[in-house]
Amino acid sequence: MSALNQHDEPERDPIVVPQSAIDARSVTHAHKALPVWVRLAFDDGRQPQTDKGFALAWTGRHVLVQVLWRMSYYQAAREFWVEATQVDRRQIEPQWIGRSA
Repeated sequence: MSALNQHDEPERDPIVVPQSAIDARSVTHAHKALPVWVRLAFDDGRQPQTDKGFALAWTGRHVLVQVLWRMSYYQAAREFWVEATQVDRRQIEPQWIGRSA
């Protein structure tokens, strides 16, 4: 939880691309969600933050990302359209529990 939100209030939404700016005809949906890092900016004075997320769809300029977002007393998956420049692919390493590599 951020230092600005210590009273179990929902996190404020980041600056996102409005749904009306997305041309539905040019959206490509991922067959399988792609792991990404997403840089989220805020207009309330907070520093930008980088979160783990998944890319669900994209256009030539925008990406629909899903991230865990702090709600009142729990975290939930939220989806935001962001600029493609705010997104980088990330690698999820295989987990070999109880096995030697």
